[in-house]
Amino acid sequence: MTIKNLFVKNINRNIETVIKADDRDHISDEVAEYVITKEIATKIQPLFNSYNNYQGANGVWISGFFGSGKSHLLKILSYVFENKNHDGYSCGELFAEKVENDAMLKGDIMAATRIPSESILFNIDQQAQITSKTDPNAILSVFYKVFFDHLGILWLSTACG
Repeated sequence: MTIKNLFVKNINRNIETVIKADDRDHISDEVAEYVITKEIATKIQPLFNSYNNYQGANGVWISGFFGSGKSHLLKILSYVFENKNHDGYSCGELFAEKVENDAMLKGDIMAATRIPSESILFNIDQQAQITSKTDPNAILSVFYKVFFDHLGILWLSTACG
């Protein structure tokens, strides 16, 4: 027996080295293969609790060292909050199944999946080419463009400036 036969998934498949916000071809695999460590579980528990008990202010800051998995976590959370079905799997349910020994967190994740939401993931550097980076409204312009593109509305850069 060789080591590669011990793995459930094909170890020779293409595995991206960098998380790509616009790659939506492998959603169920990404959620299924995401590992919820004890540290991540303790950090996302208040997030899901707050999300489920919205009090009128929102915002989340994800910080960490380069390569620590911030973008990966953000992408997975966007799938979970949307709770869309991909390849026959409900992303929120698939994610909740990964939680071990924390019924509260599992319940909070499932409750969050029942709140209608939509995520718009994008790489700001890729989208920033639409305007000059010296423009004081450059970031706002990118957000407008991506939002209007998502809605199917033609956006012109003069719309916010």
